[in-house]
Amino acid sequence: MPNGQPQTEPLAEYLDGLARLGGAVSAVEVTVADPRQVRWRHAAGYRVGGEPLQPGARFDAASLTKPWMATLALALAAKGELELDTALREAFPANGAWIGTATLEDLLRHRSGIAAWTPLAARLGKRLSDARELAGFLLSESLWPKTGSEGRELATYSDLGFVLWGLAAERATGKSLADLVDLHVAAPLGLAPLGALAGNPPPEQIVECRLDNWREVELAAGQDLKLSRQAPFLRGVPQDGNARALARLAGHAGLFVTAEEMLALGREWLHPGRVLAPEAVARALAGGGPYALGWARQSHDGSSGPVFSSGSFGHTGFTGGSLWIDPERQRIVLVLAHRLSSQLDMNPIRREIHRLAAEI
Repeated sequence: MPNGQPQTEPLAEYLDGLARLGGAVSAVEVTVADPRQVRWRHAAGYRVGGEPLQPGARFDAASLTKPWMATLALALAAKGELELDTALREAFPANGAWIGTATLEDLLRHRSGIAAWTPLAARLGKRLSDARELAGFLLSESLWPKTGSEGRELATYSDLGFVLWGLAAERATGKSLADLVDLHVAAPLGLAPLGALAGNPPPEQIVECRLDNWREVELAAGQDLKLSRQAPFLRGVPQDGNARALARLAGHAGLFVTAEEMLALGREWLHPGRVLAPEAVARALAGGGPYALGWARQSHDGSSGPVFSSGSFGHTGFTGGSLWIDPERQRIVLVLAHRLSSQLDMNPIRREIHRLAAEI
């Protein structure tokens, strides 16, 4: 059902259809913006139960947390607190001497060679709460199937790489990721504390997520590990299993965000100045391959679809969201969504949203 004033635009009708009974999502909010204004916004579905979703609610960001961490990484590098070219052997001198020349930047570009994912609680148990134990495990040889030039040539999208970068940031600064995000990113963007909400977001602000952990159960089985199937989690609890297990904001997931917060981040990358230097953004987006620093690159068959220009960059979140930024057209398209099935491929839906948004 449509929320707010009736809208007849094709994109509004499409979103309303996605959120109807038997549809793909329980809730979706789409924003089309340029550097100065919101051009269009529509929310469909329900925040919780039968309560209609209104614009401005807070969604589980899932991997849309990663662009925030990339922004933090550039901010810390600019202040000299944690350089991007720091070798992992330097960041963690007690571990991983065999890894070679992999750097923190390699982690953020998904080219370090570290494995994509493993269920950390099943692997580490109670040791997961010890940052040194976690770092040692993440730097163990079994999680690095590719290293050196092979890792750089064969990019592997990795949650674990961002978890490891987060540990390096906390180790170097003596502060939690939640505090670092709020101090170096949220505050300069004029936002209320964001990282602090990750551990205890007010349930009344949160959009219900009805996804269970089926996908993680399947992935764990592929590693000969057994996870129990669990029902959807309470509002304010991350859907991501490793973020839940870490019980704090992690480098790969854990934030709960509103559209305005995500737009503020997107606009900073489109027109840097408050947090990022233009030169840092240019360097982060430079290079080839499927990934920039903290972002994916445009591809016709990926989440962006063909309507974005070739220099566009963006990211997705497992719960259903995406953020795509087109510097050539000066356009941002943000999707915040909670899908209903982890077996659903959201990319065709994202591409259709982008196609319809191009007409606005």
